[in-house]
Amino acid sequence: MKYSIYTVLNSDYMTFGKIFINSLYDKVDMDKVNFVFILDIGLKKEDRDYFAKYENVRILPTEFDLDFGNGIHSENWVKAVISKTYFLRKLLINERVEPVVMIDSDCMFIRDISDLVDKQYDMQICHRNNDSVPLLGSYVSFNNREKSINFLNKWIDTIPTISTPWKESPALSRTHPLFENEMNFDLVPIHKVSSYEYSDMNNKDVKIIHFKTGARHKTVEETIQKRIEERGFKDYCKRYLDV
Repeated sequence: MKYSIYTVLNSDYMTFGKIFINSLYDKVDMDKVNFVFILDIGLKKEDRDYFAKYENVRILPTEFDLDFGNGIHSENWVKAVISKTYFLRKLLINERVEPVVMIDSDCMFIRDISDLVDKQYDMQICHRNNDSVPLLGSYVSFNNREKSINFLNKWIDTIPTISTPWKESPALSRTHPLFENEMNFDLVPIHKVSSYEYSDMNNKDVKIIHFKTGARHKTVEETIQKRIEERGFKDYCKRYLDV
């Protein structure tokens, strides 16, 4: 079975973008991947040209030209997060590309994820043991087109009702219970698809490292470098940044 991958990127996140795309082609069986969709919310021409050399990559243009000049959780960062679900719904409506796995661009693949995608489930969602926000939008697989579109409609409607800057996952966690009786969900343990410890590199169950938001620094680039360095990944990531 083939599937597609979907992520969102701008030029501020190109360090992560290079790690994402190069680790994907290094670790994942690309014969099973139809397309790698990259939603362009502010890529420079040189960055779009960088992705042109990768077979299967499709850049999806938008009207956004966002930078994160004010840092992670800035107004533009929030817009970028919100745009992710909106344009994915548009993609599912206009094209038959499911299953589509939505993965945050600040992720690194360390093993093949192909065996995780399972069409017996309508959706597969990253899950953690947290009573208030148990589901994370960093990894969501949409396997049933019609049901996924209905779910996305409600998820998108719920996002503006969340009062915190971090809206996507709280809205996802609120939406999920509304569909439990009509959809078949697979809750994927967080350690498999959103781990962030270097020690997990040797855990064969772990597929994806997530450089998720931690401490914020003066600039976006400094924040990115610190996320990589503080968790011990600096030397490992060089292989993907020098390509």
